Amino acid sequence: MYEGWISIPYMTALGTCVGFKFRRLDDGKPKYGSPVGQKSHLYNVIATMSPTKSIVICEGEFDAIVMDANCGVPAVGIPGVAAWKPYYSKLFNGFDVVYIVGDNDVKEDGSNPGMEFSRRVAGEVLNSQIVQLPPGMDITDFYLANGKDLTANLVGGKK
Repeated sequence: MYEGWISIPYMTALGTCVGFKFRRLDDGKPKYGSPVGQKSHLYNVIATMSPTKSIVICEGEFDAIVMDANCGVPAVGIPGVAAWKPYYSKLFNGFDVVYIVGDNDVKEDGSNPGMEFSRRVAGEVLNSQIVQLPPGMDITDFYLANGKDLTANLVGGKK
């Protein structure tokens, strides 16, 4: 069913794969898919074990990859507000600052799911700070437009 899609493995901090998500490479719908009955997980959970004073919670796996792998800033990904679990907040208690970066995706009806994501997560995570991106952008868009240094500087740079 997902032949030709990018596979996104969800790994535990010990390196065990606990699930997969898939993303289409074309403009077809749905954009994402996952095996039926698979539970939701935190993406890149190993970043929560980083010896840094800050971490980023991104809306989406690819944004977490951009922050962590490309910008050198520890980041996890949540695939949207519905995937956030209240117990995730405990993973971030040891950080001085937890940056929350949702997509700035204002819809035609005036709603902004990315801001809803940011507010919900920030309301449950200690020491959180919402980072608002320019309209219509997510971290990946910002990175492609502005590069590594400016993207890392959104969240205080590499710590």
